[in-house]
Amino acid sequence: MKQIYIKYRQLFLLVLLVISFSACKKDDSLNVPPKGFLTDVSTFSSQGNADLFVNDIYNQLPDINNDYQLTEQYADNSFCGAAWENGQATVRAGSIGPSNVPTGPGSMWDWEGNYKKIRKCNVFLQQAAANKAKYDAAWYAQRVAEVTYMRAYFYSLLFTAYGGLPIITIPLDNKDGSQIFNARASIDETVAFIEADCDAAAAVLPVKAADNGRASKAAALTLKGWVELFAASPLVNTTNDVAKWAKSAATNKQVMDLGAYSLFSASATSYADQFLGVNNWNVETIFARGYATGPAKGSHREGYLGPVYVNGVQQSWGNLAPTQGLVDDYSMDNGLPITDAGSGYDPQKPYDHREQRFYQSILYDGAAWQGDIFKSRIGGSNQIDLGSSSDITNTGYNARKTLDESITGQTSINLAPSFANYIIFRYAEVLLSYAEAQNEAAGPDATVYDAVNKVRARSSLPAVKPGLSKDDMRVYIHRERRIELAFEDKRWFDIRRWKITTGTNGVLTSPEYGMKIEADGTGKLTYAPVKIFTNIFFSWQNWMPIPQADIDKNSKLVQNPLQ
Repeated sequence: MKQIYIKYRQLFLLVLLVISFSACKKDDSLNVPPKGFLTDVSTFSSQGNADLFVNDIYNQLPDINNDYQLTEQYADNSFCGAAWENGQATVRAGSIGPSNVPTGPGSMWDWEGNYKKIRKCNVFLQQAAANKAKYDAAWYAQRVAEVTYMRAYFYSLLFTAYGGLPIITIPLDNKDGSQIFNARASIDETVAFIEADCDAAAAVLPVKAADNGRASKAAALTLKGWVELFAASPLVNTTNDVAKWAKSAATNKQVMDLGAYSLFSASATSYADQFLGVNNWNVETIFARGYATGPAKGSHREGYLGPVYVNGVQQSWGNLAPTQGLVDDYSMDNGLPITDAGSGYDPQKPYDHREQRFYQSILYDGAAWQGDIFKSRIGGSNQIDLGSSSDITNTGYNARKTLDESITGQTSINLAPSFANYIIFRYAEVLLSYAEAQNEAAGPDATVYDAVNKVRARSSLPAVKPGLSKDDMRVYIHRERRIELAFEDKRWFDIRRWKITTGTNGVLTSPEYGMKIEADGTGKLTYAPVKIFTNIFFSWQNWMPIPQADIDKNSKLVQNPLQ
């Protein structure tokens, strides 16, 4: 199968050639049309050139595998002690404001950046329609559907950060600047627009993409179901309209009923192995950003996020440091939470008999990694850094999940050799999204149990006990989402939409903890949770402020509440 990312450079070369040819003209050579018009004429003159333009739209997907900080550091799954990084300096310090809006890894929800990407989509849709007679009909229909999906995706990134948005469907004329200024649509109107784009794409696209990395019917429906889940959640659905939950459940059920995807379960370690490059485009991956091989083209995830010292050599910046709160949410191997009296949890043997996902996700004191033993204990090679004086973990943990253990030594800190996908949507999320929405809409019926238990069974966990109330099942589902989707940039959106960031037990208004481990004279280890940071967060920051620079440019924009 073709990989669409191998063609990205060809589009750049095409534009260079067009510019070069125009510069060589001898008559009227200084009367060059605006670059945008020239590019439209050349790019859409043939199907091959137009295809390169579509590939470049795919290349606009957030490049998160080459970002040094995930949204996990914004949320409560990870803590990076570097005081200058957004996670600590802005988000956890309650300092988000219009002048310093965090844009997320890979500039995920950058306001202007996403509108530039949306404009690319609108240019294609407009110009492809104008040149439709030059193209194969089947190619045209599919590419229009793909770009419509991509436009919905970019809008979804903005919606889940800011709420209601200016809806722009054509490339606007900017001759005097006035036509590019639009007011914000309501949240309901914004959701309806994204739903309509997803429906239009899903009606045309194949169930599974023929070429790896392209949009599919499943991807369009999954995106729609996610946006509807966000819109049904307490942050948006303040009156708890059950119909909104039911709509998300129905859309996620459509994905399940396609029968095209399943949980990757080739081995006992499939949960973690699905994120490795050798398993790209597996049966669980619905939509992902792909990476090519080679030091300048691949993923830098191992060098940015992995354990700092391995076999005496620094090979990472250690930016993914799981919190004690996340570690405590992993159940025991009998399926019970550690807070359950019957779980068998021993606080002085905290890493014994935990569920499989814990061992496949977390590097803890005593865990093996690349032939070395990770030691975050006092005196260890990765001794917990309570003073933030180094790159070493502030929590006593580093991440294992999403990292390739075969990428060793200085390779991982200096280069970007991994070609592993950044998975945007996978089937396990669909199951959990369905379970959450259906539970809220109808209570914990058999289909809710079935969806949750499928996810748990992959990691050899027993089924959820029967007879739960809606509230009790909600607790299970929220914990399952946190554990199953850890380090996948989902938690930040979940804690905001659930409105659990603030309050007496708010996850971003409670202290953050790590684990301090010390040995006595006999070598016996003692374990003591230690406070590493006091979070500050305000409920209005669940919606990002629109950047002040954009408010200043467009008087029609109404700012989100700032208190």
